[in-house]
Amino acid sequence: MILHISDTHLGSRRYNRDSREQDVYDVFSQLIDLAIREHVRAIVHSGDLFDVYKPGNKSLKFFVDKVKLLRDKGIDFINIPGDHDTPKVRDEIYTQRLLGESLGLIEMLMGDQDPRFVEIDDGGIRIRVYGIRSMSTVFRDNLLNLLGSLKPEGERNVLMLHQGFREMLPYDNAWQLEIGSLPKGFQYYACGHLHSRDVRVLPWGGILAVAGSPEIIREEEIEGWRKNGKGGYLVDLSKREAEIHPLNVDVRPQEVVRIDTASVDQDIDNIRKKLSGGRKPILHVILEGDSSKRSYAMKRLSQLSEIAEFYRIYKDETTDSQLREVKASNNGTISELIAEYLRKQGYNDEEVKLILEVIGKYDSDEADEILKKFAEMER
Repeated sequence: MILHISDTHLGSRRYNRDSREQDVYDVFSQLIDLAIREHVRAIVHSGDLFDVYKPGNKSLKFFVDKVKLLRDKGIDFINIPGDHDTPKVRDEIYTQRLLGESLGLIEMLMGDQDPRFVEIDDGGIRIRVYGIRSMSTVFRDNLLNLLGSLKPEGERNVLMLHQGFREMLPYDNAWQLEIGSLPKGFQYYACGHLHSRDVRVLPWGGILAVAGSPEIIREEEIEGWRKNGKGGYLVDLSKREAEIHPLNVDVRPQEVVRIDTASVDQDIDNIRKKLSGGRKPILHVILEGDSSKRSYAMKRLSQLSEIAEFYRIYKDETTDSQLREVKASNNGTISELIAEYLRKQGYNDEEVKLILEVIGKYDSDEADEILKKFAEMER
């Protein structure tokens, strides 16, 4: 068996908080413990091992200490670089190359360089693990050529990828592959890049699985976490067809909450009751209601610090209740549309006339005189 994980983003410290960095380390530790407990032969990691391509010493030491535990148990760690792992400076080396070639702690696959695969023996069953590093949309043709050149020859074959799929990310420049362009002959396609889990049985046989990030990195992952959990996949390749079992880790909960400026204290009290007990969550606040009460609401929001590890204004949807809703006519000249708008805002015909004159003569000396006249009318 193998354990498929991805997008661990070691060293990530969302909102610049030590606790969030520690959360990332905690879930990785849980994954290592699961691998040892389940007696897997290898961990396959589908990219974005670290959050940045030059990780700090803290995250490096953490990873080295953990992977040594695996090595002592005879568990290989096989990795492909993700987009976060990819150097942004020419001639800079991958951190994984240091960990693999120099220290012998991991196996790294690039796809366009040797070794082209890693072969492991799992109880007499030989598994070949292939992998291709993350490639941007600019290099899509190169990626397709590499995929087309793969000729899996093992008893069991695994392909690791860190790419966006059109079927999962149907946005311009967000995807590099279509599922139909994947090479045949693999029992398991171990994918990364997307942070929410996804499993698909392919038409030609084989399973495509996106392991997702084991920690909630961004708020848009909350829905996927609630539905499918976070963690990795235990992959059993003892038979011709792969069998997968999700293994979940315990993550810090996160919530998107709505708070109205008119009922801020009651809303906070309701949140307090809902979240009482357990681990302190991260709260993403959607603030709504009358913007004139926003300052008061912001002060009252400080109460959230008592029940949350961290909170932030995710969206400010407050509106000015004094503004009149205006629907301008689709017909008429620009001046007529402006006049219609001004009248609906309460200006009389004389005031509208003066404002239009100012607009028409904004770059002339007459504008000052018109403004003075308008100011006298406003007194």
